[in-house]
Amino acid sequence: MGSAAPYFRNGVTFLVCWLLLATGCKRESTPIRIGIIQWPGYDFLYLAEQKGFFKDEGVNVQLFDFVSVSDSRRAFERGQIDINAGTIVELLITRASSNRSPQAFFVTDFSNGADVILGRSPDSTISDLKGKRVGVEPASLDLLTLNLALRQNNMNLADVTLVPMAQNGMEHCFEMQEVDAICTYPPISLKVLSKGNANILFNSTQIPGYIVDVLMADESLINSRSEDLAKVLRAFNRAIVFSREHPDEALPVIAEHEQLTVDELKEAYEGMTVEPLENQMQYFSDSGQLVKAAAIAMEVLKETGVVKREIQLNTLLNDQPVNQALSTLKEHE
Repeated sequence: MGSAAPYFRNGVTFLVCWLLLATGCKRESTPIRIGIIQWPGYDFLYLAEQKGFFKDEGVNVQLFDFVSVSDSRRAFERGQIDINAGTIVELLITRASSNRSPQAFFVTDFSNGADVILGRSPDSTISDLKGKRVGVEPASLDLLTLNLALRQNNMNLADVTLVPMAQNGMEHCFEMQEVDAICTYPPISLKVLSKGNANILFNSTQIPGYIVDVLMADESLINSRSEDLAKVLRAFNRAIVFSREHPDEALPVIAEHEQLTVDELKEAYEGMTVEPLENQMQYFSDSGQLVKAAAIAMEVLKETGVVKREIQLNTLLNDQPVNQALSTLKEHE
């Protein structure tokens, strides 16, 4: 009798565990780790986290803030994060230079004036930069923006001196006159412009549709966890809708994360087109804007020697999570 009680208790424990599993008791899933930088287009992920939208959708997400796109790209290449929020440029560089097979599965936004080249007054045009020093973040979107701006003015990269630096160092370097111009975006651009000694020489309205931000993940992750990624997208979309319906509550949360005032954040959003879930499918065809933007970026990256091999552009896209997210939304309509 003395040994029966422990046996009975262990049996009950086993039975309870078995019943919990049999009735669908869920263990918390492995977290999806997402890397972001300071850029208002990505901050709907932050808002979704703060409002509990990921939890509501039943997906375990961890957000990681990085100082620069280069840092987040390297973390993605090393497998330290599962999703990287970046541009088509980061997507191409990662595919070309690492053992990962990233695919874009969501368009967060298009830059429509937010990405700028700032020059020191009295410089007012790109032509004024001939022979001058331009601050750029190496192996990043800056190369694309600057290259296209120079092309439109019958110039090329040989006409300027590139000075490599991280985005968070550009304000200081510009202020200390270590460079004559910088390629940047909010919040850095707004801080530099507020000091009154810089002019906008070029902005992304002059290259519409070619500066695009995406969420990217390895093809293997998309195929194995597409349902979880669809939940991430639904939470992201809920954050977009919430910010539009409750701006007085949403914008201060985002502004604090971006280290901007609410008015500065509103100005930043005026320079981009945020893309909700219902607009996504148009971008994933072989003739869609994502492929067109990737083709231009690929040309520039090969020209500058950052990418040295051909990439099949249509292999860079995966619409599976968007399709699943959209189908779930329709079921609840």
